[in-house]
Amino acid sequence: MKNLPPLKPLVSFRAAAKHRSLTKAAYELNLTHGAVSKAVKQLEDFFGFELFHRQNRGLHLTEKGKLLVSHVDIALSELEKACEAVRTPETKRRLSVSCEPTLAMRWLMPRLDEFYQANPNIDIHLSTEGGPIDLSAEGVHLAIRRSDFTWPPHYVSTSLGNESIGPVCSPTYWEINQNKPKQLIHTRTRPEAWTDWKQLSDATTDTDSEKYFNHFCYTLQAAVGGLGIAIGPDLLVQEDLKRGLLIAPYGFKKTPFEYVVLSLQNPQDNDDMNAFISWLKKEFESPVMTSS
Repeated sequence: MKNLPPLKPLVSFRAAAKHRSLTKAAYELNLTHGAVSKAVKQLEDFFGFELFHRQNRGLHLTEKGKLLVSHVDIALSELEKACEAVRTPETKRRLSVSCEPTLAMRWLMPRLDEFYQANPNIDIHLSTEGGPIDLSAEGVHLAIRRSDFTWPPHYVSTSLGNESIGPVCSPTYWEINQNKPKQLIHTRTRPEAWTDWKQLSDATTDTDSEKYFNHFCYTLQAAVGGLGIAIGPDLLVQEDLKRGLLIAPYGFKKTPFEYVVLSLQNPQDNDDMNAFISWLKKEFESPVMTSS
């Protein structure tokens, strides 16, 4: 054990490496800036070399720092999973699922109780992130993603079906502006959304002005609030359509992109994975109403 450094500072080092900032690491860990700085210095003193280059108020890992954090991240992730397994009641089996944030918030989470009712012995441990993912490093069994990136060839991909998109707005906004030029709402993470819809649809809409928001959750909330008309993926607006907060006056058009579930093993070889994905498929295929 003599080669091991003090273990507690490794947590601060990992957070500082992730954020490239002592301040952000301190915020995540609920520590002071000085405490995180001291922890990193303690490790550097132990090893006898710097783990970070400090430039322009930012932190940049040295080559040895990169090597260390790669192993520290794996070790702490494994420890976290072990602790979680110890805490989880033996009657429940843990299934770790990563899902794109807006999809998780607006579609998956409102339905999870139905899954638990049918599968009381499966405990879904949900994390929210989008885009590429290292399933092994992050200890994730399943990742729900939109197929707009390339994943490693050894991943198993299970299709839930094609994404459908369409313009959505509040009933009041449509009543007032149906025959007028519209205020288009754009999402910066999907700047091509309106262009994609226009290519898929024969419908056209005159533009009066445009607004931009950083994420779909803000864009769709702006549409609910009557600020204009936005492109909404059908899964993300189902609940608002059912509640009459939004309508989809032009309907929805399928895009070439799919929603997929990524895994390291074939889900059919694991009863819990198979049960969850089968339920996802059933929910995905539920019909979407287009107007109130």
